[in-house]
Amino acid sequence: MNDISQAIHKSAIVIDGLEISRFGRPVFERMRQGGLTAVNCTVSVLENFRQTVKNIVWWQRAFEEHADLIIPVSSTDDIRTAKKTDKTGIILSFQNISAIEDDLDLLSIFHALGVRVIQLTYMEANYAGQGCLERFDAGLTDFGLEVIEEMNRLGILIDLSHVGERTTMEAIEASRQPVAFTHANPKSMCDHPRNKPDEAIKALVKKGGVIGATIFPPFLPGGSDSTLKDFVKVVDYLVALAGIDHVGIGTDFTEEQPRAFFDWLLTGKSRKGPAMQLDYPIKLPAGIQNVAEFGNLTHALHAAGYAEEDVRKILGGNFLRLFEEVWALALSI
Repeated sequence: MNDISQAIHKSAIVIDGLEISRFGRPVFERMRQGGLTAVNCTVSVLENFRQTVKNIVWWQRAFEEHADLIIPVSSTDDIRTAKKTDKTGIILSFQNISAIEDDLDLLSIFHALGVRVIQLTYMEANYAGQGCLERFDAGLTDFGLEVIEEMNRLGILIDLSHVGERTTMEAIEASRQPVAFTHANPKSMCDHPRNKPDEAIKALVKKGGVIGATIFPPFLPGGSDSTLKDFVKVVDYLVALAGIDHVGIGTDFTEEQPRAFFDWLLTGKSRKGPAMQLDYPIKLPAGIQNVAEFGNLTHALHAAGYAEEDVRKILGGNFLRLFEEVWALALSI
């Protein structure tokens, strides 16, 4: 980084829209090295209620054991505190509603435990609707509509990154609050079922939401051969389509996760094995292969001609605005 990029990165609120790494002190230390103000950390994907609660207990202990590096986030004030104290704020999130099983009341329990972002589905269908890898998308269920209503009431951000196309569009329409694609790229640049059509991105923007561009290789036009410059082109496309106020970064870092983790994650309920094939080990774009290198993205955006104010928006300002709007209700409950 040059001096200007370093100054921007050091003073900006930097938010990673999603990580699902094997969390622990080495990863937390790299978050600090990368200047991360806050990270949306996955605490549940396929786990049931009890398993998810155990994962949250792990995080509660981590906040105590690594208090010099991380703090829990339940409001945007916590994110600002993390910035002032040179720590990383941890936002607990789900990438599926499997943790609430079929009980809508459990959403309020998880909200009380600090969960602030929940994705409706993960690849497959569930009680709420369809995932992006299902062969047919029937849209939201009646239960899914109630889940959205309750998340709106509680002030939990709705994430639609892995959600099927029809279910995505219906969820955007049904939500009274802005929603997010925390980690997704435009399908028009890379035709993968995990990426989002321009129509969905435009609908997200109309609602006031944010899309976090992701560095995960299968979702980039160049795949495993992608570079940081290639990733900036994805950001460029999203900014042109969605506007500078609706684009962020959601790396989808999976640091230190073993191959078995991906096999478990992508197999779901199937007996046939992973529904999506990955080249392993995963080869991320050179220059941003771990969270400690996040500052290189700031330099790349600035070098690409983005004004300082716009770099700040992409790095975290837009996600901060979205969190503030959606979580504001939670502060009064």
